[in-house]
Amino acid sequence: MTDKVHLRAPIKTYDDGWVDVVLVVTDNSLIIGKRSIPLGEIEDLEDVDVEGVKCIQIKKEGKFVLNLPQNIHQQVFKYIAFNLKADKFAVFFLSSDTVGGVVSSNAQWEKGYFSVTDEGFWFLSSKNQKRIPIENLGSVNTDLRTVGGKQRKVLILSHVEKSNVVTSLVLCPESTLEMLESYLQRLFEKHKPSIKLSEDETQILTLVYSGLDFASIENIIGISTDELNNYYDRLVGSGLAKVVKIRKEIELTPHGVNMVDKISKR
Repeated sequence: MTDKVHLRAPIKTYDDGWVDVVLVVTDNSLIIGKRSIPLGEIEDLEDVDVEGVKCIQIKKEGKFVLNLPQNIHQQVFKYIAFNLKADKFAVFFLSSDTVGGVVSSNAQWEKGYFSVTDEGFWFLSSKNQKRIPIENLGSVNTDLRTVGGKQRKVLILSHVEKSNVVTSLVLCPESTLEMLESYLQRLFEKHKPSIKLSEDETQILTLVYSGLDFASIENIIGISTDELNNYYDRLVGSGLAKVVKIRKEIELTPHGVNMVDKISKR
C-alpha cells in the first residue's frame, strides 16, 4: 500500500552550504531529495538557528538541517513531533505553571501527550509542541494539586528555560504517573553531572545565577583571578556552566600610561 502524501515542497538542506531539494511528507516517512527517513526512526527534533535562519534539525544516525518556507515550517515541525520515535502518553499538562518562582497568569491545562525521547521530553497539543532537553531538567517529583475542585496527584517537573527555573505539571492516571516519575528519574540520574561542590563552588554558582560578573564574584568571595578561573574551568568541565564570554586582559602601552598621567593631573 502506497504512503499517502501530505505535503510536497521545495526546501533547502545544509551540508557545508545550502542545497536545494524537494521534501515529501507521507504517512510514514520524510523523503528529502533522494533520502527516505521513516518517521518512527527519527530520534529527536528541534528548532535551530543556522546562519541567522530558523531551521528544523532532525536526528537520525546523525543530524539533518531543513530550511523550510516559513508558511509550512510549523506544520512540518508539528507533524514530525507527533510521529517521531518516542514513548508517548495521553495526559493533561500545565506547561510553565511557575516561572522564576512566580505563578504564571496565562498558564492553562491542556489535553495532549507527554512524549519522551532519549534526549528530551515534549508537551504536545494541537496548539503547542514544546521540547525540553533532558539536561535542562532540574527535578522530578509528585505532589497534590487542586484540579477541577479535587485534590489530584500530579507530576511536577522543574526545568530551565531562558535562564529561568520553570515548573510544569502533568496529570494522568496514577499508575502512568508513577511509571513516568521512575522513567524520568532514571534519565535525570543518567544525565546529571557527577561533581561534589565545595562551599566556594556552591557560592559561585549562586552568584553567577544572580547575574554577577567575574570581577564582582572575585571581590565577594575574596579569591584571586587565577583561583576563580580554575573554579570556572571545573564548573564548565562538569557541565554545570558554559563559556559565554572570554575576558580580555590588557596592559597599557607607554601612550596609555602617558594618557592616564595627563588625566590624573587635570
